[in-house]
Amino acid sequence: MVDSVTIDATVNYIRNYHALAPLVTFGLFFLQAVLPVFPYMILAGAAGMLFGFWEGFLLSWLGALLGACVAFQIARALGKDWFVARINERYQLDLEAVDPKYGFWGIVIARVFPVVPTPLINVAAGVGGVSFWVFTASSALGKLPTALIYTGIGYNLYRTHDIKQTLVLIALVLLISYVGISHFRGRISTLRRHARKREPADEKTSGLIKK
Repeated sequence: MVDSVTIDATVNYIRNYHALAPLVTFGLFFLQAVLPVFPYMILAGAAGMLFGFWEGFLLSWLGALLGACVAFQIARALGKDWFVARINERYQLDLEAVDPKYGFWGIVIARVFPVVPTPLINVAAGVGGVSFWVFTASSALGKLPTALIYTGIGYNLYRTHDIKQTLVLIALVLLISYVGISHFRGRISTLRRHARKREPADEKTSGLIKK
């Protein structure tokens, strides 16, 4: 959930850059899409507090979208085998079991329900045969709700002090998270089963190579 202390610390950090604060904020959203070292909701809440609703929303939406597109291209450039092996090792998920024909709406749903890590979405699309323009359009659409809600929480809580509206937005976050967890639990379990099935085959192959 959005933590006020963490948002305050983020806001104070960004404020130190004065006139460059919007550019720094955009860069942090870009970085978060590639390497999520801090929660998107905290950064979006801070953007809403610092820059107001609409400017904060645009920064959180466009920065995340550009970062996702770059991560997608990096995944495609480095190649399928490299990323499939590392995602399997880190998350125990088999990206080769993802069907690219569900690319557009699959990405939209994954963005709307923030359960699957952002880098995993970007990499899965990059190595899974989804076209760049399908990825960009679906990411732009799917990122809209969370950008609006998280920025709205920061704006309402710190600018307007509208507790009632803030509670409504928080309730939406909880509802979206619950639906997302319910939707993706079965799919993630399937990908993990595929990953476990691949491990014995990989071990046999490596054994043959050693011999």
